[in-house]
Amino acid sequence: MRTVQCLSYTGQPSNECADSLRPTTMQQCESKCDATPISNGDECKDVNKVAYCPLVLKFKFCSRAYFRQMCCKTCQGH
Repeated sequence: MRTVQCLSYTGQPSNECADSLRPTTMQQCESKCDATPISNGDECKDVNKVAYCPLVLKFKFCSRAYFRQMCCKTCQGH
């Protein structure tokens, strides 16, 4: 299961997402779920404060482990 949110390019909540582009809330994993649960003591945050994390999201690089780790907050739920 995942949470689907509409976010602006800056990562802020937005109401301007088309419902037709919204992914389903649930879908079958192809082989294994790749998400690594975050332990209670770890905080999910973007490592760099530069503006490339919104680009990582825009170009759908959140599926790549390096970008998912560096842009954890931005990629959360994607």
